[in-house]
Parts: sequence; C-alpha cells; structure tokens
Amino acid sequence: MNQATREQAQHFLRQDERLVAACAFELDPGVPYPPESLLAPPEPPALSRRIEARIPRPLRQLVHAKAADPHHLRPSAAAETAHRLPDALDAPGSRTPRGAGMEGGWESAAGRFLVSRANAHGSAGGVLAVTDRRWFALTDVSPLWRSTPVMRQFWEVPRQAVSALRANPRGTAQKGRMDVEFTDGSWVAVLAVPASAARPFAEASAHLR
Repeated sequence: MNQATREQAQHFLRQDERLVAACAFELDPGVPYPPESLLAPPEPPALSRRIEARIPRPLRQLVHAKAADPHHLRPSAAAETAHRLPDALDAPGSRTPRGAGMEGGWESAAGRFLVSRANAHGSAGGVLAVTDRRWFALTDVSPLWRSTPVMRQFWEVPRQAVSALRANPRGTAQKGRMDVEFTDGSWVAVLAVPASAARPFAEASAHLR
C-alpha cells in the first residue's frame, strides 16, 4: 500500500478502527455518469461564501430567487463541461471495449456510490479504503491552484455491504480493474492506481470475509 494513500485513509479512521488496506483509484471509463436529477448543486467556493455574507440580506434573497427561477440562465456550457471533465467519457449505459462499468440502477448500492462521488465534485482520482468495520472512499476537493490535496470522504458502507472485490475480473482486459460487488447484486468497476496495486488490495480485503 502506498504510504501517501495509507496516510490519507488513516486521517478518516474512527476511534479504535483499524485500517486493513487502501488503494488509489479512478472510475473505469465504462462507468455511467448519474442523471442530473440526482445531483445536488455544487457548493459555492469559500471566497464566494465570504462575499455573499457581506451582501445585505434583501439583496441576497433577490439573488437566490433569481437562481431558483427556471427561466434564469443556466451556467455556461463551458462551466458545466469543466465540472464534468473527470467524467468526460462517461455516458449512461455506455460500454467500451473494456466491458460494462456498472450493474444496477441508481437506487442500488453501486448507483449510490456513483451519485455520492459525483456530488462530492472532486478530482478524477480518489482513495478506496477498507477497515475492520467499513468501506469508505475519498476524493480530492482542493482547487486546481493548490498543490496539496484536500481529501473529503464521500461514501461509506458497513464492511458486510461489499460481497467481493475482484481484481482483473475475467472477460476484461483493462489493467488494474477492480469490480466492487455489493450484497444487493450491483457492482461498479474502478481502476487501481497504479494497476499493480489491484491484486494486493483485493487479497487484503478478502481476508476480512
């Protein structure tokens, strides 16, 4: 396990919780992007929040009312594209030569994982960790100009909610691919970074079952 990845995961451990393994990951290119109806609006940057706090309340309410107006202009296409850069290749139900990237609806465990990740508005990469109690995932939410990562936990489930983590599953050629399978029958494909970390991570997590 990479030392930096381990340290990032350890920062989110609870009292008396033991980290079993952690692995840097990205989503498989075949994973679909959640529908917009399931996504929460992005949080305003800290600077925007400070500026808004200085605006008189009546004016602030007027701005919010306009933002809620369905006839009000949406953010520019460029801004929307920039927000979705990590998932530029994603499309609902998409398939690639690497195979499908997800099984299950958006209400499934796999679907909730992807919705939570999208709502975190983090970077393309992240950290997947398993402890003696649970699974959780982190993403870097730092602004582009900041060199030091700022990790945020966007997802967690009890350890028993994941039925298996399969490294390099049969029928796929993508190096470093891991299928995270849930007890409800759904699954989502992620890519270990580096690819060589997939098998050790899967073997470490298997010792818990």
